[in-house]
Amino acid sequence: MIMINYSTAPNMKNFTHGFFNRKGGVSKDIYNSLNCGKSSNDSKENIIKNRKIVSESLNFNYEKLLIANQFHSNKVEIVREFKSSLKCDAIISLSNKIILGVLTADCCPILVAHKNRYISAVIHLGWKGLFNGILENFCYQINTLAINIDDLIFALGPCIGLESYEVDTCFKKNFIKKDEKSNKFFINIENKIFFDLRNYTKLKLINLGFTDIWCSSEDTYKNNNDFFSYRFSVHNKFKDYGRMLSIIKS
Repeated sequence: MIMINYSTAPNMKNFTHGFFNRKGGVSKDIYNSLNCGKSSNDSKENIIKNRKIVSESLNFNYEKLLIANQFHSNKVEIVREFKSSLKCDAIISLSNKIILGVLTADCCPILVAHKNRYISAVIHLGWKGLFNGILENFCYQINTLAINIDDLIFALGPCIGLESYEVDTCFKKNFIKKDEKSNKFFINIENKIFFDLRNYTKLKLINLGFTDIWCSSEDTYKNNNDFFSYRFSVHNKFKDYGRMLSIIKS
């Protein structure tokens, strides 16, 4: 019997959603086992099976699962009906017939729900998107839709943790040059610089006016037996890596 493992956010108890880890799928070797990333070199058959496993575990229709072709951009798309192809790193859905998914392997998966309307969203949040303003673009699109930001609930899923995310001096300088407040999210440990992606993201959301925000404490790098981690794969010279899927339906 396949055991599916996923976590949920306490502030989203009224919404069907899940942050799935790497367990409970059909993939083998470095993709063991719930790899849902089509951009990996895993067999497409296994990836589709894994996506179906995730969807069906929450009683979702796999055919309505919308996952963008993510490319670490700041691009946000609004959808009112299902699309077979979408290239962006954030999706806002205005339909209750669409299931949104986001793929990660160290980046932060963000799920968003509206308290009273059939509105949901996902954000693929890595350092590039964060630096280049994907959260600001998301907020702009929310405002164009005349959505009250106080009605939105945010959940930040498992991602790489502070003590696992070593960066260089140039990385730190660029962030601080763009936003002085980011300075406190860099720490030095034994002459190495580490970045707190999760909590800096939370601060950015708060500064944009969002208030209902929950954060997972899971570190995908440290807990690489439970989660796929791009950085762990690189450090161990793996030829590729799997991606986890997080999903939500309004």
